[in-house]
Amino acid sequence: MKIWCLFSIDNAYDQPENNLFAWWEHKPSLMEIGNAIGIQINWKKGDATLGRIFKGEEVRFDGRDFRLSEMGEGKLPTRY
Repeated sequence: MKIWCLFSIDNAYDQPENNLFAWWEHKPSLMEIGNAIGIQINWKKGDATLGRIFKGEEVRFDGRDFRLSEMGEGKLPTRY
């Protein structure tokens, strides 16, 4: 079984790299990621922040770094 995990890292020196913020059984949509983080999507302009997270990039938003990873059971998350 695999799940999709949204990790966040606060901008602090003592944060581990894999703080689980949210998870889904399917790859989340831009709207689901936005709802979890608290970003309102602007459909006319698109949303570069959510798009970059959706593609697996680490993105800073509101003082935190976020990244989305697919995880297998019993596996450690990969960084990129």
